[in-house]
Amino acid sequence: MNSHDHDPAESQLGAYALGALDLEDRPALEALLSESPAHQEELRQLREIVALLPYAAPPATPPDRVRERLFARIAAAQPATRRTAPSPGVTAPRPGPRWLMPGLLAGLAALVLVLGTLTFSLNSSVARLDRTNRQLVSSLDDIQQALAETQARQEQLASQLAAGEERIAQLSAALARDDYVISFVSAPGVATRQLQPAQSGVAAQGAMYMYPGHSNAVVIFSGLPPLAPGQVYQFWFADGTSQVASSTFEVDPTGIGYIVVEAPREVNAFSEVMVTVEPAGGSATPSRTVVLEGSL
Repeated sequence: MNSHDHDPAESQLGAYALGALDLEDRPALEALLSESPAHQEELRQLREIVALLPYAAPPATPPDRVRERLFARIAAAQPATRRTAPSPGVTAPRPGPRWLMPGLLAGLAALVLVLGTLTFSLNSSVARLDRTNRQLVSSLDDIQQALAETQARQEQLASQLAAGEERIAQLSAALARDDYVISFVSAPGVATRQLQPAQSGVAAQGAMYMYPGHSNAVVIFSGLPPLAPGQVYQFWFADGTSQVASSTFEVDPTGIGYIVVEAPREVNAFSEVMVTVEPAGGSATPSRTVVLEGSL
């Protein structure tokens, strides 16, 4: 019950719950209860509290002298009671129509106030817990998003690292080839053969470094024009009766490139070499587009 409301039925509900409401007031209150769920709920709570009131005070045993005095007063009052007993036709007056036991109602109101305070406190606690839960859910979403972003960055870094390692491996392999080419062409006893343009107006040229009796050779090119997509240069050996396909290669934008070739037998066993333009992947027989040629 709210202490700030002034509902006249409140005092009657308390008396009704205690069984102390006058008979003439009961029909109106019961009619109100049949139409008002709120008053029904309040009456239910009051009855629950009234059921607990007998346990509110501890039982007390009066001293023997008090019990003896009480019995003595009862015995002394019995003759007077018989003399003053009403005649059979006289109706004894009944208590006043609105006797409410003020002390009991005050305790009842205090208990209701305590229950209201506890209910308000519980509602406040539930609201705080709900806000805290929402904050935790929001924080968890932020953490999950941060973890997802971190994982994405880690995957990106791992991809970049893998690409970097692959590039390093390529550079290391290229550096190893460069070292091999430099050591090969600068070694004592190496023989050099020149490759000349097979067509007029072409400024390309090549130099082939080989060792007599060995199947390996290094060929360095310069001035070769870049090719259209899907085309490559291919190196060939010829012995007068057949052409033997060797490595394919590409050149940089300045037209410079090199290859390390391996012949099926000693290089000096062949009489000629040449460079042709072929489809990507190379060909088994040379095309008619011969760019460079040379004699061994």
